[in-house]
Amino acid sequence: MDAGIFLTIKDLMKLLGSNNYSSCANQHKVIRDCIATGKKKLTIKEYCDYEKIEFDVVWKFIRG
Repeated sequence: MDAGIFLTIKDLMKLLGSNNYSSCANQHKVIRDCIATGKKKLTIKEYCDYEKIEFDVVWKFIRG
């Protein structure tokens, strides 16, 4: 695997089609806080579980 398993803010921007870094950073933090308070990283799997979307689709979109 050439890419990490963590969802970065730039990955989230790509998924949402957004150019606003701070808005996506806030959303990234909200999701992390909902999963576990104080968590510093968010995996793609955790994001997919939170948003109830298929992992394979997201993985291919981000990494493909």
